[in-house]
Amino acid sequence: MKTRMMELFDLEVQEESFYDESIHIMYMPESWRDYLVHPEYKLKYQVKPLGQKLNSIFPEMIHVAVDYMSLANDWPWIVSTEKLSTSLIKKLTLGWLASLKKCTVSDLPAELKEVELSWHTTTFGDFYAASDKKTVDKYQWLPGLAAIKFCAEPRQVDLGHGIVREFQFFHTVFNHKHECITSPYQKSARHDPFSYVLKISLENRGGDANKLLLSVSVGIRRYLKEAKIKTEQSGRVCYLKDNPACSVLVSVRNPDYIQDAMSFSQLQFERYVDSGKGTFSRWKTHLDNLYWDVLYGESFEPDLFMSAPASYLEGKGDITAWVVNHNSFRNVNSWVKPGLGVSEKRGLFSSFKETLAKYELEPLPHIIELSGPKMNDQRFPIISEKDRAIRIEVYSSEEMFAAMKQLYTTPQKSIDMVGKKEEGTVIFRPISEQTYRLDSNKEVVVEFVHCNPDGIVQELEIGSCTADVAYHSLVAQIKSRLAQQRVDPTVKKLALIEINGKEDWSNGADPKFAIRDAMKQSGRLTQFIEPLGTEGLKADKPRIINALLDLLNDAGFLSFNVTKLEETRPILSFNLLKADHGFLPVASKMNRAEVMIKMLGVDQWVPVEEAPFYLEDVKLLKQQPNKFNNSSAVFGSFLTQVIEDELDRHKHEIIVMIHAKLRKGWLPAIQNGRIQYDVVPFLNERLMSESRVKFIRINTMQDVPQYRIFYTENEERPTKSSGVFKDPLGIYYGVGGRPVTMRGAFVRDIKYLQPSKLMLQQRAVECIPLGPLDEVERDDLANLVDQLRRVGLTYDKHTVDPYPMRVMRILSKYLTGNEIFYEDEFEDEIEVIESEETDAGLEVG
Repeated sequence: MKTRMMELFDLEVQEESFYDESIHIMYMPESWRDYLVHPEYKLKYQVKPLGQKLNSIFPEMIHVAVDYMSLANDWPWIVSTEKLSTSLIKKLTLGWLASLKKCTVSDLPAELKEVELSWHTTTFGDFYAASDKKTVDKYQWLPGLAAIKFCAEPRQVDLGHGIVREFQFFHTVFNHKHECITSPYQKSARHDPFSYVLKISLENRGGDANKLLLSVSVGIRRYLKEAKIKTEQSGRVCYLKDNPACSVLVSVRNPDYIQDAMSFSQLQFERYVDSGKGTFSRWKTHLDNLYWDVLYGESFEPDLFMSAPASYLEGKGDITAWVVNHNSFRNVNSWVKPGLGVSEKRGLFSSFKETLAKYELEPLPHIIELSGPKMNDQRFPIISEKDRAIRIEVYSSEEMFAAMKQLYTTPQKSIDMVGKKEEGTVIFRPISEQTYRLDSNKEVVVEFVHCNPDGIVQELEIGSCTADVAYHSLVAQIKSRLAQQRVDPTVKKLALIEINGKEDWSNGADPKFAIRDAMKQSGRLTQFIEPLGTEGLKADKPRIINALLDLLNDAGFLSFNVTKLEETRPILSFNLLKADHGFLPVASKMNRAEVMIKMLGVDQWVPVEEAPFYLEDVKLLKQQPNKFNNSSAVFGSFLTQVIEDELDRHKHEIIVMIHAKLRKGWLPAIQNGRIQYDVVPFLNERLMSESRVKFIRINTMQDVPQYRIFYTENEERPTKSSGVFKDPLGIYYGVGGRPVTMRGAFVRDIKYLQPSKLMLQQRAVECIPLGPLDEVERDDLANLVDQLRRVGLTYDKHTVDPYPMRVMRILSKYLTGNEIFYEDEFEDEIEVIESEETDAGLEVG
């Protein structure tokens, strides 16, 4: 039997290895510090945005203080690898102070303008010999210095297929992370340009927090080539969306900014129509705008980048600029798809690893695959906890309803893996003209009816009234329409709604949240789907099927895989959902096919499909936890009370899954530096000594490393296998199967040769069982987490979160109405093409 291993893209680092490096230190002048803390101005909380923006403009700054207390203690303000122009730093900072006070620089007090900035040159070793280590943040300077060293010279990268290329990498700070990026590569005239990107961060792992790790994430970043401001028959048109802001990487020639190596600054612009200037955009912050006045010598409109992005790509003039082509533009048909080939990822990481080896960076030992039970792709028959009747109302065009009916009532081989001679899954089998039997383990009768969308799917009328009045007006109108329907109140009602994407509505007039709110108040769960495309039913089929499965998933139905779980113990999980005006503590309880939800303010457990209808009764925590409020204590009390109540109900063991994101203020007991593999996290005295509780910490956040999987018999052979891999320390990494959306590319494909192919790799999910468990128990819990990622109905393979965690997110779209979240960063490893709150059929980045 072939043995598979995993290599994590982490390198153990000793900060002492860089102590001989020369650095230049700047302290903030006393008059500036006093001005920031003056009670009349109250500017000390603005230190962080200033520091972050200076760092993004000058990547050579490997440390910038981002809290006022550091400056009040007269700790270093800036640490840089180069003596940057003090004049430029002064001009930017004074301009920033003036913008905060809404005045000109000349109006600022004289003591601010008369200061002289200076650099002090030393080494890290000499500096730390005389100063406390905490005065300079190693989580900034270590990855920054490592990135600078890697970018110092051209590097050889083995891309696979025998292709070895030399790349010059450039240093930048993008979204507050140090990166190494190549010049844009364009395979042909029709392809958009893209860069290879290495994102460097300093991390540690749960239970082993004293070991510092340089984590390397590799991916690509795509750039604009075609103009997004065009002259058409109707006039000049701009395809920049209202949200989010668009990033551009810029390098300008400036005699006062002389660099040993070229680097790039991240600036951002956003849509803002100024009819007086005839422009469509503006710089997002005053410091973005100041960049041009100070470093370029004159103002510069971001419209110029959108009008002719290709002219700035090669840097033949004074400006080199690469406009990031992510989710900021409408009418984008990129010939370059997300992701990288497996061998490219390995080659990029290996190049970084080999280059930094002289600084004693050590790769982590390879880890072996864990044996355990496996699941196949069978989702049908759908599992229902009981017999029931449901009514699915389709608010759509006649054409969409006909397409749905055809797909749901005829065999579909794409839903489950079936043999060539097998018929395929039929979701609905007819009973009468509008009544069907769902392919389920129980007797589930479905009334599937078409409803007129007129008066329901319509734009908010914000032109004639305020947004709030328009919202409530549409909600009332929809509720009135629905109240006229005569339906059995005992039948569960669901709604599939055909509706355009956000960019097709006027600014602020997207009606989705109002529709969902009205439907919820009228007793209906909802799912949105965009209209039929122009390429025929075959192209629309996946999202039409997924829309129904998403809706059934919200209604509490599960994949057939849940019947393969051998676990009989109750599984509790906890989450915090972001609402418009606070945070909602939520718990889920899964006992085989029965899934219940409990929310702060609602005393009882309710079935998952009923939970959205209890949101009016919940209690929100108004603020994120800090030393001035009790948010953390309230959440901790909610969590421990739920666990204790479950223990008091019976004498069985229970499993508690806690997401690592809760360590950020809400649940300090599960922070990396506090957990121990053989000790239960301290939540209270009773639970500390309760042997019936089995804890698992799940982590799907950005600090989980990238990886590659290989066969020990042939390490050169790339693979995209799935499985659970076991670290000797007690950490497990689960890799899910490749869903249908990721099967277009072969494991041997590389982006360099085939940029038009989607090459996504499954994200690793970190799992740490905690407490006095033997090895078999730990292995079983890790395998259980992997299995629970396969019982959701929507996806044919794994989801990122295990089902008890994922199911709580159903509530989010009813809390906020948010459908899509964007992250303006390079394509990384993602499990499935989805967002946390996304409906099927709506575009996802």
